[in-house]
Amino acid sequence: MVNLETTPCSGDYLNMKNIKIPSKTALSPLGKPRFHEGGQEAVLLIHGFRGIAQEFYYLFDRIAEAGYTVSLPRLPGHGTNAADFHASGAEDWLRRVTDEYLLLRTKYEKVHIAGLSMGGLLTLILAEEFNPASIAVMAPAISIRHKMIKLVPVLKHFIPYLPAKWDETREEDPLRQELGREYWAQTDTRKLSDMMALRKIALKNLRKVESRTLTIVSEADKTVAPDAVEIISKGIRSKQIEQIILKESPHVLVDGCEREEVADRLLKWFKQE
Repeated sequence: MVNLETTPCSGDYLNMKNIKIPSKTALSPLGKPRFHEGGQEAVLLIHGFRGIAQEFYYLFDRIAEAGYTVSLPRLPGHGTNAADFHASGAEDWLRRVTDEYLLLRTKYEKVHIAGLSMGGLLTLILAEEFNPASIAVMAPAISIRHKMIKLVPVLKHFIPYLPAKWDETREEDPLRQELGREYWAQTDTRKLSDMMALRKIALKNLRKVESRTLTIVSEADKTVAPDAVEIISKGIRSKQIEQIILKESPHVLVDGCEREEVADRLLKWFKQE
């Protein structure tokens, strides 16, 4: 297997299956995946679209301290650069978390999954296929506030990138500034369309979800609307459903002002039978 993060390459680009990734591509320290070996119950954490592993580090540590085995993989194309991101897609993202879930399931007695935003979509798809012990979908990209979102599959053919509202001056960490210029300063419409394809799959098969399901959203989230909880609760077949609506958290609620409450509620959910 070729390790794109460490293998030296000649020339300006690494060519693989018609995919072009700059040869100087490197993984940001903020994007490094994590794994903690704990008890016989495991938790798979899945970050979101254009997200980074660092946003989950607080939650990761809390779950590890509670005695669980915890896996926080990096979705392909994330935490590096815009070209690498553009070379990845929905199949790559879904394949990565599927592989990780299957690995955990072969080694541990029980596996829980918790995903944020697009990670919530991936969580639902995994639940539809494998029926894990329990799942938590946080700010799931099921109901997106942007009025133009439904036009993305068409827009991608005419407008490759859309401007975003990210403000570099609000970032104090130089590493986040660097990542922001690659991921958050503009939106890759073709990759956004890939995320919408995952949304379509998740919605189409919601009735297959029988796992215990916790949905967490925030009224202050400018990306995902709170009615995501209704869409999920009415669509799945699980007999154990719980919803939490936060008041102040931003979209990345695992690293926001209410992250302690998020961690507390997740741990309580995993411990319930």
